[in-house]
Amino acid sequence: MLKGKKGLYILLPIVAFIWGAIIYQVVGAFSDEDPITNNTREINVAPVEIKKRDSFALGQIKRDPFLGTLYTPKKKVKVSKLKNKRPSLVWPSVTYKGKVSGAGNTNTVYLIAINGVDHLMKSRQTVSEITLIRGMSSSVKLKYKGKVKDFKIGN
Repeated sequence: MLKGKKGLYILLPIVAFIWGAIIYQVVGAFSDEDPITNNTREINVAPVEIKKRDSFALGQIKRDPFLGTLYTPKKKVKVSKLKNKRPSLVWPSVTYKGKVSGAGNTNTVYLIAINGVDHLMKSRQTVSEITLIRGMSSSVKLKYKGKVKDFKIGN
């Protein structure tokens, strides 16, 4: 290609011209001057005509178009609402915190918080209408007004 100073003398002005053109266009794009137009015309806009849509109704289906058999509509199933005679049971706030037992003791005591108050309970013991039915290290089974529910540790 071009070797020595000859290439420098030719390529340097070309690069400078290209960069100058780019900078001129960028500066021109961000200038605040707007172009002045002398020929302004007034444009008349005609109102758009709105056509009414055609309405149609489908007739009753007499046969299945794909199978060729007569069409039988599905019967509507009536859903009867069951009335709750008893209001739903709301359990008090119960949290199982763990069990306490001695080294050779068979009587295990469970720590249960009922409505924020800690209680030490044994099996078959009742506190605030809550009876401890069965207890394990990870969960306890409690009975309240005839309903039985399991509570895991920490819940």
